[in-house]
Amino acid sequence: MEQTPKANRVHIGFFGRCNAGKSTLINMLTDQPVSLVSEVAGTTTDPVSKSMEILPLGPVVITDTAGIDDTTELGTLRMEKTEEVVKKINLAVYVLRTDEEPTADDMHWLGLLKQNNVPIALFINEINAENKEKVESNTANTANTDKVESNTSAYIKTHKGLSDLATVIGSADFTSNEKRLELLDLLGGLTPLDVEGDQTLLQGLVEEGDAIILVCPIDSAAPKGRLILPQVQTIREILDYKGLALVCQTEELPAMINSLKNPPKMVICDSQAFDRVDELTPDTIPLTSFSILMARFKGKLQDLVAGVKAIKNLKPGSKVLISEGCTHRRQCDDIGTVKIPNLLKKQGHADLQLEFTSGGAFPKDVSQYDLIIHCGACMLTRREVLRRIECAVVQGTPIVNYGVLIATLHGILERAISPFVDELEG
Repeated sequence: MEQTPKANRVHIGFFGRCNAGKSTLINMLTDQPVSLVSEVAGTTTDPVSKSMEILPLGPVVITDTAGIDDTTELGTLRMEKTEEVVKKINLAVYVLRTDEEPTADDMHWLGLLKQNNVPIALFINEINAENKEKVESNTANTANTDKVESNTSAYIKTHKGLSDLATVIGSADFTSNEKRLELLDLLGGLTPLDVEGDQTLLQGLVEEGDAIILVCPIDSAAPKGRLILPQVQTIREILDYKGLALVCQTEELPAMINSLKNPPKMVICDSQAFDRVDELTPDTIPLTSFSILMARFKGKLQDLVAGVKAIKNLKPGSKVLISEGCTHRRQCDDIGTVKIPNLLKKQGHADLQLEFTSGGAFPKDVSQYDLIIHCGACMLTRREVLRRIECAVVQGTPIVNYGVLIATLHGILERAISPFVDELEG
């Protein structure tokens, strides 16, 4: 669980006003000091994240955000960061205090979460004279619990609109661990938004006993001593399906194929090696790339394939956004900033206006671009990938990913997507 990539975890955002108790609640749920706690308003400035496990959700990332009523000089920028969190999370926890009335800001942010279809757990921070003091006897603890339930019930009845916005409601004295398991159970019972669920990277492609050849070039851009995440995930899934994962580099592919008694079920390669692997793989053997598999798994392959029509319309001066989901150190032959621009030039698309983004950065307004070229998005959540694709489609901007683009420029897109032709036509 500790090694699960962030992109494969359920992301939970914590929201509320300054000093509502978000950070205290996170520290209570994680049972460790993840967030700085202070009575000074605006202590949490930028989103703070922590990976952990919440059953039955499994591996999660929880994110503490700045108070939504932050009135400091940087408050507007912090709210923009919080809005970005809303668009990326799968679940939300909204914190209110029993000694404060819900404000227009509270209702605005609860409405924004609801508008984005994010399931909301409304956690009420019980603030009263009884739970501000350490209660040591069991009798006193029981009496205090009854008081908490009574206060919360009255609070919700007074503000009926809260029940319509929240999926579940819980309450506790956040300075105590007594209700920690109960609150975790409430979170664990929610159904996250836009997670992979039972879908798998190789769903419908591999059966028990199938031999799958994975072509993994080891060049200067390959991480030292390890494989990249899509390659590792693919190997693991083949093993889960009880298939045979056969790994080689590009030039060793013919020897690998010839060593087999029967042809492999499929060859999967790094998109950068598409043209050479296409030459070395018999036409009778299906071929695709890790990037295209990831596009199918994380987003909408149909929209990315539809975007290739815009490539032939590129002309000098066309604006192209090349966006990566991770923030790796750039190499001299980096695929996004070097190889893809060079490949576009080689195919006759010169003098383009290229812009680059990486990590969590992605423009709200993409209507200015003639084409968006996105990475395979192995480091992004499915919800974030879907949001970026939808953003492009709604604004009428064609979008492709690395694998789809490279296959198109090498004239082998039809072959590269042939394993999914029924899905695309459906």
